[in-house]
Amino acid sequence: MIDFLMSYLVVGAIWMTICDFGIQRMPNNGVRVRYFLLWPFTLGAFVLGFINAVIEKWNNDEEM
Repeated sequence: MIDFLMSYLVVGAIWMTICDFGIQRMPNNGVRVRYFLLWPFTLGAFVLGFINAVIEKWNNDEEM
């Protein structure tokens, strides 16, 4: 159980750091806590958005 919790928090810290420094600066610590603890939702939304963008690009390339 502890191993799962530690893995969950490590992945959350990595994802929060990527979002904070790589994608967009976070306005306050409340946002950082949400990204740290609720990372499966934000990471899932990012992956789904990325997949959707790739599919849309493929569909637009076929029409041309």
